[in-house]
Amino acid sequence: MVTKENERMSSKMFTCPYNPVHVMKITRAHHHIVNCRKAHAHKKFIICSYNALHHYAPEDEAKHLETCSDRIALIDAAYVSYGMKSVVTGNLTMPPPAQFQFDDDENWDSD
Repeated sequence: MVTKENERMSSKMFTCPYNPVHVMKITRAHHHIVNCRKAHAHKKFIICSYNALHHYAPEDEAKHLETCSDRIALIDAAYVSYGMKSVVTGNLTMPPPAQFQFDDDENWDSD
């Protein structure tokens, strides 16, 4: 069954960071980028910690991490803004410590 999401994803195109001539559907990008990274090992690209398809030169790291669309989406998902105040969403409370009860029937010192 083809859903609108699958149809939308299959129509997106991906340009390889190692060779801009390599353009393919986004659904093939993960497989391609693994092979292309091996073929271009001399480039020493860094992989983005927010999206494994983002590969960039070390000198571009600061700029990429600052403007990465997936980082921004992650921050937007983690924080809900109410006016000028941002709050973290979700339940952040710690559960109470577990209470263990041990049987006093055994005495390991008596052996």
